[in-house]
Amino acid sequence: MVRLLAVLNLLLGLGLSSPGRADEPIPAVAPSHPVAAAVEAAPEPSPKGHTRAPVARSREILLTFDDGPRLDTTPQVLDLLDAHGLKAVFFVNGWRFQGKSEGANKARALLREMLRRGHVVGNHTVHHFFLCGKKGPKIAAQEIEENATLIEEAIGMRPPLFRTPYGAHCKTLTATLEGLGIKPIGWDIDPQDWRLRDTEKVLAYMQQALSRHKGRAIVLFHDVQPATVAALPRLLDWIDEQNAADRAAGRQELKIIDYRFLLPDHPVVPPVIDALGRLLVETLSTWPAPLSLLPPLPLLPPFGGAHA
Repeated sequence: MVRLLAVLNLLLGLGLSSPGRADEPIPAVAPSHPVAAAVEAAPEPSPKGHTRAPVARSREILLTFDDGPRLDTTPQVLDLLDAHGLKAVFFVNGWRFQGKSEGANKARALLREMLRRGHVVGNHTVHHFFLCGKKGPKIAAQEIEENATLIEEAIGMRPPLFRTPYGAHCKTLTATLEGLGIKPIGWDIDPQDWRLRDTEKVLAYMQQALSRHKGRAIVLFHDVQPATVAALPRLLDWIDEQNAADRAAGRQELKIIDYRFLLPDHPVVPPVIDALGRLLVETLSTWPAPLSLLPPLPLLPPFGGAHA
């Protein structure tokens, strides 16, 4: 029961608190997990069979960030998005915040900070393994579900969005995702920041892509890449300048939109209620006394008050 009350307080706090800066700065901690080097050096092809941005008449982009959280770079991205009033999706890897170390605790706090500031925390698997290889069918469901559990333990709700590592797409992974009821989120613009790792090149790529962009697009960034973090403020300032020039010339501006178009229009169960319901079931299933021995619940009067 104590655990249930603690999670209730956490969920209520997440729902009622307003976006803002963390009370204390998060110290810089360089990633040291052995998987990190392989993940950050691996190629990331354009995904197929994934949800992309639907066609829109206006010029719009959504910002998404993969492979975090990283304690020294992600907070910078959050502060920058706040400064521009922007909301984004962060597709996170569980190895960065699992366990009981001080770094893991700070990384989980950073996930909660994302939520408090109005962003979405998305599922990107625990270890960022390639799920279309020989081991894919054996590990895919565990990688996805374990990461969803790690995220839920950190922020109090399951992640509503999922992106496959490397944008992988194959029959076995599609079958796994369909079995889990997941539709993966892809992207439309990839500046190759994971490969270039060069601020000037990332900035030049994005400026060229956005100059000719029409409709709506999902942009793929990596908040674990310092070059991306350095390029982002210059890119957002450039967008503001371009929009000012477009307004003056009567041309269509570029809007940076939020993630609402990716979420279900009418979810069957709100995420917070879903988390509470599953936690209640888990708590009752481990209750020390059989349910039959618990005192009966008091009968409630019919809706509208008691009747004679």
